Amino acid sequence: MYQFAVTFTVPAERREDFIAEALRDARGSLADEPGCLRFDVLADPDDALRFYLNEAYEDEAALELHKAGENFQRFIKAVSEYADGPTRRFTGTTVEDPAAS
Repeated sequence: MYQFAVTFTVPAERREDFIAEALRDARGSLADEPGCLRFDVLADPDDALRFYLNEAYEDEAALELHKAGENFQRFIKAVSEYADGPTRRFTGTTVEDPAAS
């Protein structure tokens, strides 16, 4: 599984707009992209204007399909007008524990 998280910082007057767009992207990605396994929109508890998108895909190829897809393209076009980000927090592939199988 390929996972990553990114950060966005938004102006106070656009906070609700960002939340709506991020949730729309999450819903659409989960519904329309079979390789999308998880898409969480997280609000920073210490900064009301900072958000994290924490996503998981079957593999890096599924992420690339997401980035080329309609949900992501609509989201990034809408928020790029006002949001600072995405700033990469982490990326990585899940290390499977053979003892857990």
